[in-house]
This record gives sequence, C-alpha cells and structure tokens, in this order.
Amino acid sequence: MKPFKPFELPIEEQINPMEFYNELINASTNVGKYQVMLKKSKVNEYFLITPFSLQEAVQSSKIEGTQVTFDEVLEFDIDKNEKNNDAQEVLNYYDALNYGKSALEKYPISTRLFKKLHEILMSNGVRGQNRAPGEYRSIQNFIGPEGCTLETATFVPPQPQLVDSYMSNLENYINNPNDNLQSLVRIAIIHAQFETIHPFLDGNGRIGRILIPLYLYDVNLINSPNLFISEVLEKDKHKYYRLLNGTRKEGNGWNEWIKFFLQSVNKQVLKNIDLIEEIDNLYERDLENAMNLINSTNVVDLIKAMFQKPIFNVKTISFLTGIHDSTCRRYLSTLEEEKVIFSDNKMRNRKYYYYNLLDLLR
Repeated sequence: MKPFKPFELPIEEQINPMEFYNELINASTNVGKYQVMLKKSKVNEYFLITPFSLQEAVQSSKIEGTQVTFDEVLEFDIDKNEKNNDAQEVLNYYDALNYGKSALEKYPISTRLFKKLHEILMSNGVRGQNRAPGEYRSIQNFIGPEGCTLETATFVPPQPQLVDSYMSNLENYINNPNDNLQSLVRIAIIHAQFETIHPFLDGNGRIGRILIPLYLYDVNLINSPNLFISEVLEKDKHKYYRLLNGTRKEGNGWNEWIKFFLQSVNKQVLKNIDLIEEIDNLYERDLENAMNLINSTNVVDLIKAMFQKPIFNVKTISFLTGIHDSTCRRYLSTLEEEKVIFSDNKMRNRKYYYYNLLDLLR
C-alpha cells in the first residue's frame, strides 16, 4: 500500500452542513448546558475536573489497548512504589492534558505544543519511551492488525518527509481556519486530519484526543478543557476507526465522520449533565452527614477534597485541604465508622475509598 496524500485544509468544499445540521444543533445546545451545569455545580468545577480528566485518561488509553481501571489509577497515584506501566500511561495522559491547559495561556496550539504533549505522554518509562518522544517521525509508519506489514496495512500515513508540511498546514488551520464552519465541526476535521498525518511513531490517537478539549477551550467554546469524549469513542471504537478511515476515501466520508463526531459529543455531554446532577445530590447529602458528625469549619474542604480524589490517604487530604495529618486521620476515622467511606485497613499508608462517588464515576 502506498503512503496516503491527504487534502490540505481547509476542505469546506467537501463539507455539506445540511447532512449534520440536527446533530450540530443538539451538540451545540447541550455543550452550552454542560458548561452552565459545571459552573453552577455545588461541588465546583475545579474539583470535578480532576476525576473527569482522570476518567478521560483511562478511556482514551483503553482505546489503545491499555488495561487499567479508574480505581487502579487512583490507587497508583497514591503509592507509586509498585510498578504499573498501564497506570503510569494514564497519569502521563492526565499530566499532558493539564500541561496543555497551562501552555495555552502562553502560546497557541502549535508544533511546539504537540511535541511537548508527546514528550510528557511517553515519559516515566512507559511503552513508546524509545520511539522518539517529542519528535515527529523520520520513518514510514503504518496502521493495521498486529503482525501486518506495509503491504497488508489498513492505512499508510503520509511519507515522513511530508509530515512537517502537513502539520504546518494543520497548525495554520487551527489558528486561522479561513472557513465558515462551527468550532465543533472544525475540531472534528482537525482530529481526523491529525490522525491521518499520524506525525509521531506512537501515541497519535491519544494526542489527537487530548487536542479535542484543548482546541474547544482555546476557541472559548468551553470554560476549561472539560469536554472529553473518549468514553463514547471507546464504546463505539470500531465505528470510530471505520469512519475516520472513511475521510481518506472518495465520497461522503467527511460528512459521515462529522455527523458521528457530533453524535458522540452529544451523547457524552448528556451523560455528563445527568452525572453532575447526581454528584450535586450526593455532595449535599454527604456534606450534611459529615457536618453532623464533625464539628469543624474544615468539613467543606474535607468533603470537596474527597470529590477531587475519591481514593486517597491521609497525606492526600492533608495536601489538598491544608488540614494537619493527625486531624485528617481523626476526621477520616469518624467518616469510616459511619460508613461514609471505607478503608483497606492497612496499618501503614492506609487507603480510603469514597464508594458513593466512585460508583457514579465508573
């Protein structure tokens, strides 16, 4: 199979907005509602984004074959003494997402940002650490089932000597789109084009999915990088890959892909809107319980910290709240006695589990 030569962006002449008109209206409306819900949440968006981002990191990595659960990542984050490369990959994704947000305060989405995100993703001894972290590829890559060759590949991205040129075109489109499309449609195109160029030797899918919330935040469609769709994409993984591949063929591939992308956004934000409502109800209930059990002004900070990190130890809560270790230990012991939280009962480095929230987030 020969390396693919994609169209340069913009590609407005290949897009027919009437084919995804309803999907765009639904997604746009519900993304707006989701932002309002986050802003009005009793827990506060800042505390919710941590578990939401970690769940996104788990789901996006799962698409690439990483086998680790949300709980395992939170446990590993507390105690990194036991090696767990899959959990480390997920935490790298989470770190890259957070880096991307802070980087956008200083410079635009660009080659500089892509390479730094990739470097973070491939750090800390994970698989792919020897595959040119932070550098665009200088050799030909290809996509297909395990054991396939260049000849039997499903897709062969552009030749390595063309990567810089295609990425420069993509970067220019991101920052100066020069078309009349909506931001949600543009990010569908940007994500697909990035995956088609496949600029890195490894980690392209994850970088491409990190790009979705970063771009929508950069164009002020969302309040922070808080719109994650990897959970829906993972459930529809084969459709996701098939329709991505459809953008590389003659016909109506772009419109079909954009329609699917908008449907995925809509599904995810509707789920998140319901989730925020459930989380708010849980917060009110357990905060009231805690206030009846613990006579202290620190209770609100304690409960919010548990919403930020629903698996934790004393040091986690102490760090997040500024409450002294011994006081934290006493508070957590009280909450455990009343079955608000549960622990693993270890004498050293005891882990606590806030199952009421974990059950909602899983």
